[in-house]
Amino acid sequence: MIVTNHFVYIHVSRSAGTFLNKLILQHIPGARMLQYHGHLTDLPAEYSDLPVIGFVRNPWDWYVSMYYDHRRKPQFVFRVLSENGTLGFEETVSRFLTLGENSDQSQMLRQRLIDRAPDVINKQTPPALRNPGLRSAHFRNYCQDQGYYSWLFQFMFESVRTHQIHIGRFENLREEALRLFEETGTPITNNISSYLKSGRKLNVSPRPNYFVGAYPPDLEKLAAEKEKYLIDRFGYEFSEAHRYPKADFFKELGTADVSEIVDRVESIPESQWESENEEKPNKLNKLNDTKHIMFRFVNGYKEVYDYHDLPLWAEWKDVLLPFMEQAAQALGYDDCRFPRVMLARLPARGKIFDHSDRAASYFIHKIHVPLITNEKTMFRVGKQERHLRVGEIVEVNNKRNHAVRNDGDQDRIHLIFECYSMDDYGKPG
Repeated sequence: MIVTNHFVYIHVSRSAGTFLNKLILQHIPGARMLQYHGHLTDLPAEYSDLPVIGFVRNPWDWYVSMYYDHRRKPQFVFRVLSENGTLGFEETVSRFLTLGENSDQSQMLRQRLIDRAPDVINKQTPPALRNPGLRSAHFRNYCQDQGYYSWLFQFMFESVRTHQIHIGRFENLREEALRLFEETGTPITNNISSYLKSGRKLNVSPRPNYFVGAYPPDLEKLAAEKEKYLIDRFGYEFSEAHRYPKADFFKELGTADVSEIVDRVESIPESQWESENEEKPNKLNKLNDTKHIMFRFVNGYKEVYDYHDLPLWAEWKDVLLPFMEQAAQALGYDDCRFPRVMLARLPARGKIFDHSDRAASYFIHKIHVPLITNEKTMFRVGKQERHLRVGEIVEVNNKRNHAVRNDGDQDRIHLIFECYSMDDYGKPG
């Protein structure tokens, strides 16, 4: 908590506090630190007339940042809930989200936090116990049916006094900081403007980008339920968390006349399906009995942008490229590439097991064009399930858990291809 001549700043963890602390302490008149991660309820009465500012972050993104940052720091709340960092992302975040429940595990974890947290916080308190700004009494009064982040955010801005509170969104940090300063009557000096324009990010969590978008469906839903307060108040959605161009579930990119390619597909002899499938590079058990005819494929699973043509590409490209180029136009790409192109045949009564392509990139779109199908074939991405109709051009998020079942009596055949913009070439995650 920092007080200035114009406002009070409440520092909620993993919301660019290091960046803002430096800005405020160096460039705002009268700024002085009262308590790192101090709560509004601890604000001395002499400052109670000052407006209060703070920042909020998309909850799904906040948990990713929290997990990867606290794994490298001796922060006691994380240490307790993650069993000293031995638990993975999913189990650790689940514990944070359900900490207020009456289950035996949650009650046990709250008691551990009560025992571990300091009774008072002062300069003599070790940093590992002081920095979260949480005392034993806080965990004794932990709110039920609320995720840790919503509880922490509300708790830090609670006060018996009435305050003018201004909250900015972390996602537009620099613009929002300027707005909050203006709303609180803080003069915008050249130093402030320069810092907000070009100051480097500080204390960035060392995380893999894919983790936000790769929330397992059940954990994503649990976060939506437990963080409802922040999600509803600030209008957050899961799709905003990963900030990548890939579709959230399904994305319709248009429709096309597929009659010419269907005629070609129907003329493929079974012997060719068998021989091409035997030579395919993507022999994965999760695809079960799906057969493929490959036209293009990547050079390796770590070289997802670089690809090579297979022998059939020259024979088929004239009929395939119109659909591929239509999809690229719908995505707004002028200069793009198509690293994987294939036909996929899922047999009648066949299934593709639930899985996610976690090695895939958010900057590469996976697109399906149904050529032959039936109404009993269903495609599920996350918790959304739908039938893809013949001629639809549909992007699917292959980083989410997804599965297919063909309950009909007819094989399902899709044209499947990937597309990326050269502006995104080589981007990880």
